[in-house]
Order: sequence, then structure tokens, then C-alpha cells
Amino acid sequence: MRWLLFVFSFNVAATCPEWPLVIAHRGASGYLPEHSLAAYQRALDQGADIIEADLVPTKDGVLISRHENELSTSTDIASRAEFTDRKTRKMVDGITLEGWFSEDFTLAELRRIKLRESMPKLRPQSAAFNGQFDVVTLPEILQLLQRHRIATGRQVGLYLETKHPTYFAHAGTRLDGSPINNDLSTLLVAQLQQYKSILPAEIYIQSFEMLNLWQLKHQLLPNSELAGHSTKIHLIQLLGDTEQAYMLPQGNFSEPYDVVYWREKMSEGQHAAYAALGKLLPKLNQSGFHYGDLLTPQGWQALASYADGIGPWRSNLYRRIDEPRPVLRSVLSNARQAGLLVHPYTFRAEDNYLTHSADGTPVPLTQELQWLFSQGIAGVFTDFPDVAVQMRAKTCAEAAR
Repeated sequence: MRWLLFVFSFNVAATCPEWPLVIAHRGASGYLPEHSLAAYQRALDQGADIIEADLVPTKDGVLISRHENELSTSTDIASRAEFTDRKTRKMVDGITLEGWFSEDFTLAELRRIKLRESMPKLRPQSAAFNGQFDVVTLPEILQLLQRHRIATGRQVGLYLETKHPTYFAHAGTRLDGSPINNDLSTLLVAQLQQYKSILPAEIYIQSFEMLNLWQLKHQLLPNSELAGHSTKIHLIQLLGDTEQAYMLPQGNFSEPYDVVYWREKMSEGQHAAYAALGKLLPKLNQSGFHYGDLLTPQGWQALASYADGIGPWRSNLYRRIDEPRPVLRSVLSNARQAGLLVHPYTFRAEDNYLTHSADGTPVPLTQELQWLFSQGIAGVFTDFPDVAVQMRAKTCAEAAR
């Protein structure tokens, strides 16, 4: 890995318009297998402000922390002889996948598998811990944060992502072909209510889909025991690729799958959230609607009606930090006018994730973060929380808090 020395000429005390949050992406996943209690604990020890957990359901309706419901990439389930017959092929958000899926296993069964590094060639130091850690549930993460608060007095927030909500609630099937019929938002609110006595002060709920966030904002949260609770809940719209490079059927990273699904179901009756957002954003009803349409005047208006912020893909915000007019500037300006936070993802230290200068020289993560913090970003998702914490301390004045 190349690490170059750069000298900054700007005044450190005046470089951060606000104090940016350090969000530990899947825990300190640059060092330990993602979504393990050990990775979350490492992130806490490194000073992260928030830890992130992706949520998928088990067969018996328990929310576990996995980046995907297909489990073979990040666990040893494929090597478990007792689960050989569970391998199957499914269509998730318009893409065919083969493997072992969380919704086909009870929590008790998943307690028998172990976590693995999902990028072993890139992160052999993390892969050295393969087979040591268990699948983690949402309550176990809440309990970890509670123990940390008691031990240190430090409040650390929780960022939760509902994965594939339309698939789980409407489009997906179990191994036997029966509908999954699990509403992730309803499950999440119920489990947060169950553990409301130990919730952190700040919780963020994010999704690449739109309608479940609208449902949380206008239906589930107002009618729950969490309304008026001391925990502040923020809703964040994740943005996939805004440049239409990954549209179905080639990919599913450029358009919200719930919009695709419900647009096809219009003849069967309107989804309440789809109808409400369609009035604010008529493009929603047109084939080819994509995440870039949310960065238009009508898109910002629609976002502000149900979200507290956006999580854009870092690669869509700038290609180089020395660009004369990166998209980042207009996104930050429009987000401020709409009253929305901006938390881009994902910042990694390995060479193949680094940006480059105009001459092709790789820019270390340290320099990129210092530049980004100086732009007034509200927070960053990173696999290396310690690096972001160090660069924030070096770049941002305490007065910016």
C-alpha cells in the first residue's frame, strides 16, 4: 500500500464548517470480519461516533447483522455439511443469486456457523480471524452499546440499514417457495420498542429503498412507543449510482427496487407511500427512474418529505479531490437548503479504493478525509474508524462541534 506525505497549507482551526461524524461501516471492518461483535468493539475502542449494522431476518423473524441475506460470502455456511441441501437460487431485487439465504434458517441454526472475511485477498489480516466469531443479533448490538456507555460514559450511536425490504415483504420466497412475508420496518420498530430502555441517544435508519422510509416516517414511528422517546431517530435515504450505470437487468445499483416493483403493480392498486411520493416526484411513475432523479429540485422536495438525510455513493460525488467543480459542492448546497444531512460511503484505505490526482498519483485516505472534512460534510462511513478519528482531530477545530 502506498502512503505518500502531503503537506497542508490551510489553517487547521478554520477548516471544518461542522464536526463530522465517524461512522464505523460494518464495525471496524478493515481490521476484523464485518458485522462481528469484535469488529463493533474495535470501532468503539477506536473512537467511532456511530457503528453501522445491516439487518436481514432469519426464518423465525430475528433481525441479524449481515450485509446480505445470501450468507456464503461472509460466513462458513457453504462448508457446513448439514446445510448442503439448503443451497438454492433466488431472485433478489431483480438479480439472480445462488447460495444460502438467511430467511431459510432459524437463529438456532445460524448459531452453528462462523463469520469469515468477505474480501480475504484484500484483507488477509482480517481473514486470519475466520471461524472465530458468531452471527450477531440486533439486541446483542444494543447490549454492546449499553455496556460501552456504562464502562466509559461515552454515548455511541447506531446506524441500521434495512436490506431488501420489498424482497422480504412482497417479492421474495423461502426455500419451499412460500412467500417470506416479513416487513423489516415493522420488525425493526417492534424490536427497538422491546429494548427501548437500553437504546442509544441517536439511531439512524437507512435504506436504498424509498417507500419503507416513508412508511417509518409517516406511519410506523408516529404510532409506536418510540414516539416521544428520548432516543432521536433519523431516517436516511441511501443513494446508489446516480449515473445510470447499473440499471436493471444489468445491475440493481442505479434504481430503487421498490419503485421498480410497485410501478409494475400499479394495476393492482396503489401503495400508499408510492402514491404520496409520486405526487411530489412524477418521474417516479416513469420507467427508468433512478437515484439521480432524487438530486433534482423535485427530488430534493420529495426527500425532505420523509428523510433527514442522504447517504450518497462517494464515487458519484467526485472522481478526484482536485476537481475544479466536484458534484459534492452542489449536493452539499442543495442538501443544506432542504435541511438534510449528507453521509457519503464508503472510505477505505486500500490502494484500489483510493482516489487519484490529475497526474494519476494515488491520494492516501488521510488526505482525502482532510479535504472532505474541510468541505463541510456531516459524516463519513469508513472501514477504518481510527484513521477518520485521527484525521478529524488533525483537521477540525474543537469549536466546530
